[in-house]
Amino acid sequence: MQKYNILFFSLLLFCGACGGDRVPDNIIQPDRMTRLLTQIHITDGSMYNIMQVPDSLYKYGTAKYLLVFRSFHTDSNQFKKSLQYYSQNPELLVKMYEQVSDVLKKKSDSLNKVNQQQIAADAKRKADSLKKLPKQPAAQVKPIDTPKTQPRTQPAPIKRFIPFKRKPNAHPIK
Repeated sequence: MQKYNILFFSLLLFCGACGGDRVPDNIIQPDRMTRLLTQIHITDGSMYNIMQVPDSLYKYGTAKYLLVFRSFHTDSNQFKKSLQYYSQNPELLVKMYEQVSDVLKKKSDSLNKVNQQQIAADAKRKADSLKKLPKQPAAQVKPIDTPKTQPRTQPAPIKRFIPFKRKPNAHPIK
């Protein structure tokens, strides 16, 4: 009988240890969590443009994060639970963050490419507009004629404000 108990508990332990790599149902699935983490990090990056005053971060940041959660049909509590679950399973978290890093790098590269194309187009347009300007000779600078004044022979009259004499009250108060 003791052999069967040991065999039963060994089998139970073996089956319990092999829980598999399946993610529980109340946790956000890895592919969806990867996309959510990507959007969260993009939102974090956009928060750097806001003045770093504590109230403004709360005021503007909360709405942005809620919008991201709403677009993925989740809420902050489920996100926290999922992040905690994936933190306990670092292999899955590392794989997800490698994908997040790749996606963010691709987006950054495409934005840099667009910015470089825009800068090149602006430089070309500026060069073309300078070529279209008519050629004008360099303008010669004329000195400004200053009026010549004659020195004064007499001192300038002194004009002072002299207040009027006040009239006393008609009848003093008694």
